[in-house]
Amino acid sequence: MKKAITKRRAQGYAGFTLIEMLVVLAIISILLLSATPSTVGKYNKIHIQESAALVSGFKTYIAQYYALNESFPTDNEQAGIPAPNLITGNYLAAVYVENGALHLELGNKAHATISGKTLTIRPVFVPESTQTPLSWVCGYDSIPDNMVSPEGNQTDVNRIDLPVNCL
Repeated sequence: MKKAITKRRAQGYAGFTLIEMLVVLAIISILLLSATPSTVGKYNKIHIQESAALVSGFKTYIAQYYALNESFPTDNEQAGIPAPNLITGNYLAAVYVENGALHLELGNKAHATISGKTLTIRPVFVPESTQTPLSWVCGYDSIPDNMVSPEGNQTDVNRIDLPVNCL
């Protein structure tokens, strides 16, 4: 073996072999791929924000029902909004009202990591004052002090896919 190395050097070969170069290129490629950020999470956040914006008008219906009845609507019909399967969008498959909360079922063109998942947008209120306007919390967001929310958060979207206001 020593003779082969010496013979190559004597003939003027001082570079790397093809196999050595391929191994180095493979290692560099793997490192570059692992350093490239994934854009899926960013797109999921955008899709969720767009879906939440589509149903923002329904918050008014729920707030009006609460102001008149001092309770929350139990379903879409009582809230005065279309049936769940009739409320759709690019990334939204259906919207269910349950005890005042809006449950957004993600789907249609949504990425596979959020398709079929649910995001809940819940009303929060001051229990001692029905005249105080409702506020809303999204997903896993905490409820402000001195306010309460009806039970029923069905959010099962991974935290990493949620916009900041839903954490």
